[in-house]
Amino acid sequence: MSLVLALHREGPLLRRSLLSLREAAAHSRAHGISTELVATLDRADEPTRQVLRDFGADGFDAWTVIETDHGSLGPSRNSGIERASGRFIKTADGDDLISLNSITAMCRVAEKAGPGQIVFPQFLYAFGQTSHCWEYFPLEKVTPLAFLDTHPYISRVFAHRTIFQTLRYADVSSKSGYAYEDWHFNAECVAQGLGMTIASDTILFYRQRSGSLLEEANSNSTRQIPPCTLFDTRTWVRITADDYDRLASSGGLIPDIPEEQARYGRFQGSLLQAALMAANAIDPAIDPTWIQTARLGSNVDFRSVAVGIAYHEICKIIDGQQFDEIFLLPFISTGGADRYLRDVMQALYHISPTARMLVVLGETLAQDGYPDRVPPNATVLDLGSEWPHLAMEERFLVTLKLIQSTAPTARLHLRASQFALEFYSKFKSVLHSNPAIFYRFGDVAEVTAAGVVVRPWGFNFVADHVQDWWLVVTDNENIIERDRERIGVRTERWRFLPACHAPDLSISEAVARAQTRKRRVLWASRLDPEKRPDLLLLIASELALRAPDISIDVFGSAVLSKFDVEIFSMLANISYCGPFDDFRLLEHGDYDAFVYTSSYDGMANVVLEAVAAGLPVIAPDVGGLGEMIIDGESGLLLPSREDHVMAAAYAAAIARISNDPELRQRLVEGALLRLIDRHGPVAFAEGVRGIFGGPVAKHERSSVMIASDR
Repeated sequence: MSLVLALHREGPLLRRSLLSLREAAAHSRAHGISTELVATLDRADEPTRQVLRDFGADGFDAWTVIETDHGSLGPSRNSGIERASGRFIKTADGDDLISLNSITAMCRVAEKAGPGQIVFPQFLYAFGQTSHCWEYFPLEKVTPLAFLDTHPYISRVFAHRTIFQTLRYADVSSKSGYAYEDWHFNAECVAQGLGMTIASDTILFYRQRSGSLLEEANSNSTRQIPPCTLFDTRTWVRITADDYDRLASSGGLIPDIPEEQARYGRFQGSLLQAALMAANAIDPAIDPTWIQTARLGSNVDFRSVAVGIAYHEICKIIDGQQFDEIFLLPFISTGGADRYLRDVMQALYHISPTARMLVVLGETLAQDGYPDRVPPNATVLDLGSEWPHLAMEERFLVTLKLIQSTAPTARLHLRASQFALEFYSKFKSVLHSNPAIFYRFGDVAEVTAAGVVVRPWGFNFVADHVQDWWLVVTDNENIIERDRERIGVRTERWRFLPACHAPDLSISEAVARAQTRKRRVLWASRLDPEKRPDLLLLIASELALRAPDISIDVFGSAVLSKFDVEIFSMLANISYCGPFDDFRLLEHGDYDAFVYTSSYDGMANVVLEAVAAGLPVIAPDVGGLGEMIIDGESGLLLPSREDHVMAAAYAAAIARISNDPELRQRLVEGALLRLIDRHGPVAFAEGVRGIFGGPVAKHERSSVMIASDR
């Protein structure tokens, strides 16, 4: 058999590793096994070279040293394997030790198991900067389901050389954004149907040290492996089918794993005790007595299996589809941003009906969402509702694997949300083939006594990532001007796409309806803090003084927070009328005007809906609202100020508009004309085509699939 030893900058640690390997080779020779050493010096430093030269070939049946210039562990291992002549190959690193019986025991297991099995040691004893002990179980116990979330095994594999002739280690240099060539290699083995078994009573003594390749990989990568055959949706369903059927109902709980105390007892055996003592004689950092109090774990991970089970269910829904557009959204609700993104999807569908879309919803909505409001060529995965047990990091992982396996070059549409933004920040270095489009509507702001204070969260994300994106699409020109002024780079990447809205009635009908005074005004929006619903009480109080015959009807519900609607019962001229699903279903003809309040905004969808319904609008001058509401022409626009000043301004505007039929008619006509010109369906479709171009794919048309229908 061949020991393929990868060397880099191990220096004085190397001799102890060589002594350990030589001892194991001597043990195996006594059992009729010959051992060659193939040492690969990959950009190795001089101390490492010197130790290798001084040690020499004594104790090995053959000795080969090769020089490489890969700067990456995977290709370095491949180069060594190509020069190996043994029927079996065992990988090794220059800073670890192995138990003296390792080669002998692994050869015996491999001979008995046949060429379709990878052999691993039973125990890993980590020593150095940190210490722990791990027990490994065969693949039948661990299950392939665990490979999605974690690597259940290690890089020191023992296998028949034919396996290495079929599969090679990946190049995961630090520039790639990926890591863990061993995880990738072992996952590819599982995808090929290979088994993984254990050589009993063998130990890998794994050195934990600063500056190791593992530490470098953890620091400089996404901590994910490159795209892998195992995570292809159809491959995953096929490979994990039996384990899924066996374990899904138990939530991933695997029976018959020895209790921790029972595993401690295994170290009392004579073979393991001899191995510990022999290793201590080579390296005193390995303490045979420490094992009695060590933290002991295993490669059986219930949580990882549960994530793999969820991915199995998701892959069955995907059913081998490939996607051209990926939308990462928190959820699909009734808000303006939700409608805007749905309209973009619909427009893209009309441009290219055969292209396929994947819509991933990553957050849990307090109330029912609307995942069915998508085009017929879209598949929706509602991770937050259908797989609520997945932690956010696990939702990120599932999403990444889906993109890698089903949409390697698809456009990536990001809506501002915890799910989309954290996912992109985490994995952007490995998403270069997915042109990213970020939808930006405005900055979070807060009205204070000193003025409007803009919060940094949204702006900072744009400033940090705009050079990585393909486009920034926004519904208002105000934010484009502000971003270009403050950021100053890649200014060509911003695109203005006004939201899509058509009038619900003709201009003549709206003008005629505006002639009659109703003495009621309408407020309808989310009862979340940024919409300032608490300001309504102050407005109602001011209105009671200025125009006591006018009342306010309030419709809405909290989406992102909680709001006590009982406060609206404190005043007689304000009534809470309950939540609403569709603004168009409200009785618009019963009101003189629509009142909108908000601390910040882009182009509020509900304002466009009010205009489309023929209602005069009173709104604050925040975000892009001034682009639709021109004061005195298409509505009344109020400067955004502190609460008591705003309340007085709103009350005055409500009284003015309610008492002036000519003003109502002029505002309604001006607003509808502006809506048709800027926001009509024809203008929107042309805008989408101008930004995104023509057809993007030639796939067969797919029908909509909703995760909740599985």
